[in-house]
This record gives sequence, structure tokens and C-alpha cells, in this order.
Amino acid sequence: MNETSSLGLTEDKLVYYSSLFLTILSSIALVVNAYLLNCSRFLRRPIGVNLRLCVTLTAADALCALFYILTYTVNVLTQPNNVSNCWLLLIEVFKLATFFASVFTLLALALNHYVGIVYPLRRHAITPKTVKMAIALSFLLPLISFVTVFSVHPGGFRADVAFGFFNEKGCQVLTALQDPLIRWIQVVPFIFVVLLLSFLYIHIMLHMSKIAKDPLLTINNNHRFRRSTNRKLLVTLMLLAGSACIGWLPTTITHVLTCHTCLFALPRNYASYLAIFSQALNILKLIADAFIYASRLIEIRYSIWAFNQALRGKFPMPGVPAVRSSEHNVPSEFSRYVTDTKENKKERQQLAALDGPIRNCYLQKIRYARPFIQSNSTRSMKILRPPPYHQHHHQSGAQTK
Repeated sequence: MNETSSLGLTEDKLVYYSSLFLTILSSIALVVNAYLLNCSRFLRRPIGVNLRLCVTLTAADALCALFYILTYTVNVLTQPNNVSNCWLLLIEVFKLATFFASVFTLLALALNHYVGIVYPLRRHAITPKTVKMAIALSFLLPLISFVTVFSVHPGGFRADVAFGFFNEKGCQVLTALQDPLIRWIQVVPFIFVVLLLSFLYIHIMLHMSKIAKDPLLTINNNHRFRRSTNRKLLVTLMLLAGSACIGWLPTTITHVLTCHTCLFALPRNYASYLAIFSQALNILKLIADAFIYASRLIEIRYSIWAFNQALRGKFPMPGVPAVRSSEHNVPSEFSRYVTDTKENKKERQQLAALDGPIRNCYLQKIRYARPFIQSNSTRSMKILRPPPYHQHHHQSGAQTK
């Protein structure tokens, strides 16, 4: 017989309505993060370490939202017990893996920022290759670890019927998720990362305040601009860390304190409402991260603008003039980002290296041509490359003869 909650809802109805609400919330998180991932295709090269890690964090958030949707869908489908519990446990493993991938990626962002500000001479140790390896490990290690843990535990995949994914009674006695030891294994790494993040950011702020008082460094304009950029990035990463603490700490605390054999054995109804509230905070954190990226990172804002321009070019709206996605009409807020990227910087340096008459001849030549070539998408816009110096010299000498 189903228990009745304090709001007059039976247990089945509570599971159904909460799953429906959290599924809608997770769908919003999935759409928002998937939109940002799609826009990231329009990022200009080179993509820095911080930006690469932010895109990875977006991907982890999108995957986490997807596995939340699958979890709540299975919760509704398994009410008549027509789906094996092994699938529910497997989805939980993937959800935990993406959760820890987000945690470790956030830690990698903080470490990269810490080394770049506090120990700038050692920043060369962080290469794109090491970042890619760290990203791969942040996904693979949690996945392998949790698959191993739930395979070894007798109340996990080995529960009756063991590994019965296609049996309605598969993993029927699923006690691993309620084991306090398993819950502490899930929570302790997160608490350690939160403490480490706090130490790193406190040290960064103390170091930046110390540098700000140095009169020799404040005179240099380049150092002033770099300090302003570091401060903006610090605020962005602290917002991400703050959203992680607000969204994840209630979930982790309730995870280890409220269960049948935990320290505080709350009544089942109250524990259910507390779990729904903490999971809603967790999903809202996934949505908040996307808005932090879009509002704080100039690269993400540019990629959103470029994607929207490309979309308007493919699907023109009636009454709205078509706008070509070229560097002539880039908004002023993106001017510095566009000029500082490699796609234009290399060509400008080659053009500046030419002699005055040759450069003027080249500029006059391309004046009647299209100065910018747009390939399949906005992200690959490139300026025409000037020919090598010896070709210009040979052609001018031949014309003189």
C-alpha cells in the first residue's frame, strides 16, 4: 500500500509529478547547453586553455542534463516494474561520471588560472596536449571507477538477477545506492575539490591585491590590461565555483546524511521532498552556468552572434534584411577579439613585413576584389594572404624590364 505525503499525494503520484517537473527543468538545461555547444563551432582560432575547458564544462553539463532526463523517464516507466533496475543503475553511473567530470574540469580551470597569475613563468607547462589528456581523464576515470564500484558491490550490478538488463527482475535487490560507504565515496572527492578551489581562489586574490600595490607594475599599460583581463576571468570562475557550491552542496549533504542507514534517518516523505529540492538546485546550476558563459566570456558571445548571423543567412525572416557574416559588420564589442585572433593576425604581420610600394600595390590589387573570403561557415573567415616577397619583387622587376 502506498504511503501518503503531508500534501495528500500518494508515493506514486509524488514520483510521477516530481519526475515530470524535473524532466522539464532538465530539458531546459539540455537545450541551453546544447545551444552553446553548437555555437562553439564558430569560435575563432586559436582556442585557449580556459576557453577549451569552459566548452568541456558545457558539454559535461549537457550530458548531465541528458542523464537526468533519462533517470526521471525510467522512474516513471519503472512504476509497474517493467524495466530492469540495472538500467537505472547504469544511468546513475553515467550521471555521476558527468557530475565528477564537471567537478574536475572546474578544478582544472582554477589550476590553470592559478598558475597563470601566481606562477606565470611556469605556464608553458600547461600545453594543449596536457589539457586534452586532462579532459579525457576527467570523463574516463569517474566512469571506470563507478562501474567498478557498482560491479564489485553485491547490491549493485551483481544483485539478483546479476547484470539482468533485459530481465524485468534484473538487479532487483538494488542496495548499493543506499549504502553509506558508497555515498561517502561519492561525496568525499567533491568536498576535497571544494576546499582546494577555496584555497586557490583565496591565494589568487591575495596575490592580485599584492601586485596592485606595486607602483612599478601599475605604470605599464600592458600589465594593467592583463590585470584587468585576469580580474574578469577570476570573477567568471568564481561565479562558476559559486554556482557549483550552491547547486551541488545541498545535494551532497543530503546524500550522506539522509538515508535509511545514514546519520539522520528522516521520514520517507520529508526525505523525498528534500531530494526533489536538492536535485532541482543541481539542475538550475546547469542552467546558470550557461548564462554565466554567455554574459561573461567575450568569445562565447561572439560565437553566439556568429551562429545567429549564419542562421539568419540560411533562414531569412520576412521583413528582416539579410546581414552578411563578414568582419566588416562585426559589432564593436568584438573588434579586439577579432583582431587578436590568429585568423587575422598572421596575415596582418605578413602584410606589414612587405615594403611600402609592394604593400600599396597589393592593397590596390585587392581593393577591387573581395577582401574577405567566407568558406562554409563564419568561423573560417580569412583575409587574403599577401604573396611572398620574392614573387612581388620578381613581378615588379619583369615589368620594369
